[in-house]
Amino acid sequence: MGAVRSSRHQGIALLALSLVSLGAAALLRDLAPDVTLCGVKTLTGLPCPFCGGVRATAALGAGSLGEAFAWNPAVTALHAGMLASGMALILGGTPPWFTPGRQRFWFRAATLVLLVNWLYLIAAGR
Repeated sequence: MGAVRSSRHQGIALLALSLVSLGAAALLRDLAPDVTLCGVKTLTGLPCPFCGGVRATAALGAGSLGEAFAWNPAVTALHAGMLASGMALILGGTPPWFTPGRQRFWFRAATLVLLVNWLYLIAAGR
């Protein structure tokens, strides 16, 4: 019973984190639409792999999936994963991507996604 309860709490935490960040990013976009938050971009002129993430999150909060994906595909996918994982944990299941045997695969996949995402952001001039 303790493991089920713990996974439900983890699911609630994942959902809360995603939903709070969606709301906070939407509020930030309304209050300061032209602010650049990335120190890497400010110092080097090149985007980091997460550049546009706040704008992508704000677009998701506003219900614009296409705009979110254009700003930063990796951050958009991260939110989808957080929401799906949170729901699976709350409903009492363990998402198949959480199994210990798949950790190496997901680490490599995430590294590749971040690299491709970074190249996309550079090419898109973000």
